[in-house]
Amino acid sequence: MSTTGPGAIAAGLIVLAVMVVGALLVPSAARRGALLVVALGLLVGTASSAAPESIRTGAVHGAIVLLAVAAVLPGAPVRRRGGVVVGLTGLSFGLALVTTAIGYPEAIGLTLRVGVLAVGAAWCLLRVTETDLRVLGVGVVVIGLLEVALGLVEFVTGDPVPWGLRHRDVNAYVLVNTLLPGGLERVQGTLGHPIPYGVVLCVAFVVTITARRRVPGPVRVLVGSALVAGMLLSGSRSIVLAAVLAVAVLIVSATEGRGVVRAAAALLGVVVVVVVFVDELGVASDRFLSSGSYENRAGTLRSVPRLLGRPFAEVLFGSGVGTVERLYDEGLFPQDGFWVLDNQLVTTLATQGVVGVALMIAVLVVALATRDPFARALCAVFVGMLVTFDYVFWPSMTVLAAGATALAGRPTVPDPRRPESLA
Repeated sequence: MSTTGPGAIAAGLIVLAVMVVGALLVPSAARRGALLVVALGLLVGTASSAAPESIRTGAVHGAIVLLAVAAVLPGAPVRRRGGVVVGLTGLSFGLALVTTAIGYPEAIGLTLRVGVLAVGAAWCLLRVTETDLRVLGVGVVVIGLLEVALGLVEFVTGDPVPWGLRHRDVNAYVLVNTLLPGGLERVQGTLGHPIPYGVVLCVAFVVTITARRRVPGPVRVLVGSALVAGMLLSGSRSIVLAAVLAVAVLIVSATEGRGVVRAAAALLGVVVVVVVFVDELGVASDRFLSSGSYENRAGTLRSVPRLLGRPFAEVLFGSGVGTVERLYDEGLFPQDGFWVLDNQLVTTLATQGVVGVALMIAVLVVALATRDPFARALCAVFVGMLVTFDYVFWPSMTVLAAGATALAGRPTVPDPRRPESLA
């Protein structure tokens, strides 16, 4: 039952109108970028499950309106790769919508809203101008820094800002930060979960370190350090690995003809670290393998054969969005009391079947084939998250992931204002 009252709807419409008008007052070359920043800010700022339902619902609908406005603005032409990315994304959510209408009609609204956000974000990113892209990049970094600031307040006071509800208040246990000593609790910001919080910071980090010719070195170091600190406060090993993967992609693919040398240097560095810190790495490995999160994810992977043993139609197309709880009840997933899969590939296999997984992988393959190191690194962040978190139906994560893959579908035109490498 919706808790959205007339007053909340009216207030939301007024705020949205102010945002749209404000975005339209910026120069036309940056207008789409400004609208995208506001849409992302709405989704990130209200993502927490502790936020009132009326606010969360209003933010999603507001973001959809903003993306619709941004979509009809004039912009860059869409190339074939970009069209393929948007088409596959739309086909993926179209399949999810049909399957959900059959298997779990209660989730049709969620599927439709998130699908519109994903396709809208992908289309808008394909049409952005270089000015739009710079505005969007600055906006993403500012959002990331605001989340770091809120995370620091949360770290000091013990309560998230502004919603004031922690994960332990809902689940009766503490999410301990294993990246930092002292048994500290993990930070979640306005996202309501440490992993989406870390993803936002990781994307902002990639944007920061690739802004080589536009931002002075000391500023990049300062901002990048703040974002890394926020990622450590999130306590998510998945985020750290995703950031390392993104940096590795940038190093290897930074400059034509020098990738092999960079890859060899990176590999040598890893070998040196392993040799020097072998004992510490062994302790960390034992700690990781004995953690509840690892055991849950390993159990999730072991459920794949059971999912493939369902009726043929469900194997192909899944049982619909929102049916994970039912599949737990049927014994298809681990019965360890932890009712979260934390694996997007397995979740997609369960709810959208083999066809859904194939479409998801196809989008990422097409996107990663780009020659743009920046776009490839952003995609690498979400590739790294595929087996550690179910992010597709988090609206803020969907917009970021769809935007990253669509950015890879833009034509790679040399631009002296955009970085070619980290060198």
